[in-house]
Amino acid sequence: MSSIWKKYLSNTRGHFAVQFALLGLPLIVATTFVTDYSKADAERVNVKAALDAAVIAAVNNNALTLSQKEAYAEKHFIENYEGDIQFRLSPNAQEGRVEMSAFGVSPVTVAETLGIEGIELFEKSAAEQTSENVVCALSLAPEGEDRIMFRGTTTFSAPTCSVHTNSDDIRAMRVVGNASAAAKNFCAVGGATGQYQPYAKGDCAPLSDPYAQMQAPEPGLCINIGNIRDIRNIANNAASTVDELDGPRQTVASIGGDGIDGGGSGGTIDGVVENLTGSNVTLQPGTYCGGLTIDGENVRFAPGNHIMLDGPLIFRNDAQAVAEDATFVMNGLNSVLQVQSGSDVDIKAPNRGNLAGMAFFQDVQPQMGVAGNFPNGMNSLSSGGSLNVTGTVYFPTQTVSVVSDSVFGSQAPATSFIAYDLKFAGNSEIRVAVDHQRAGLPPIMPRTEDGARLVQ
Repeated sequence: MSSIWKKYLSNTRGHFAVQFALLGLPLIVATTFVTDYSKADAERVNVKAALDAAVIAAVNNNALTLSQKEAYAEKHFIENYEGDIQFRLSPNAQEGRVEMSAFGVSPVTVAETLGIEGIELFEKSAAEQTSENVVCALSLAPEGEDRIMFRGTTTFSAPTCSVHTNSDDIRAMRVVGNASAAAKNFCAVGGATGQYQPYAKGDCAPLSDPYAQMQAPEPGLCINIGNIRDIRNIANNAASTVDELDGPRQTVASIGGDGIDGGGSGGTIDGVVENLTGSNVTLQPGTYCGGLTIDGENVRFAPGNHIMLDGPLIFRNDAQAVAEDATFVMNGLNSVLQVQSGSDVDIKAPNRGNLAGMAFFQDVQPQMGVAGNFPNGMNSLSSGGSLNVTGTVYFPTQTVSVVSDSVFGSQAPATSFIAYDLKFAGNSEIRVAVDHQRAGLPPIMPRTEDGARLVQ
């Protein structure tokens, strides 16, 4: 018996087959596990892509509350993930940020016989909303269609800033006809129709009026300039500093009371306000009761606040006017701006003071007690010549209509429109830029979201 046992131990024939049989299962498990692991790696890529898309979509949808954003992120993940693994999702939405993690187990094949239940997968993504875009065209109207409209054959170009409307209407912003609109960003609370470059984004959060708390100066005594063409005839009876009409320039100082014929309350004559200028005049800051019509060449506005009280500011008949470091304050329901076609107007807002950065400022205080269906006025800016406004055009309860038959704003380094609603039309190009540093103005406001970026 002992000899048989010794022969068995000394016989090595067939040992490889025995060893292979003993090692076969581990080899099969190892081989299949590599395949399982490769499949799990592929799932990681799919899961991360679905997570990235979900958090970006959620953080961009500002029509939702934070809890709704979390539910939206989960729903977006489920709709975009194409695998078969069941994941436990953990979304977390904060102001301006959405993050979400996904935990699941990728199944294994033969390795399960060794007690390995699967390969654990854990991925996480986070996205933050960026707020670096300057808004250069903002409609404050909370509802209604066509609150920002591009029509005709105009080409609107604002490559460095955003266009935004607060209206919750699905047609709040529209491009119609052969018009084109290009900007750094288009954003509508409700929706937009037409072609935009880039596409217009919906579901945006409303933007608050950045200048709602800004205070306009109180109107003072009326500057009574009368008809500037007749000023030579009455200059001797007026307490004013007026040069000869034929001289290189006239200066009308701020005079109150009955200084010059024309009436302290303004009024209109054939659609033109009674305060009417001729050429070669410098107008001082103060209150222009009944408004002011600029009808002449070489008209200058001295630095300061020029208040139009209960009447319009009109530039007509190819008027040529320059205002440096000046703000036009529009006070009263009838105080609107009319820049008629062919006028050559160049206006630059001040860079300091209470109205820094404001080229035109509608004083809404007198309307606080008025039950209004806004807009309550139309401001028309037409350009058949040259029109450059450096600063903010601010009419929060009125319409601003920009109609260009040449090039509007081509020389202005920083222009911003904030109005109840905005209309851009014409047959040429409207250019808007927001380089406040080059303009020497305070930063243009407001800022808006320009999408989201992944941070994890």
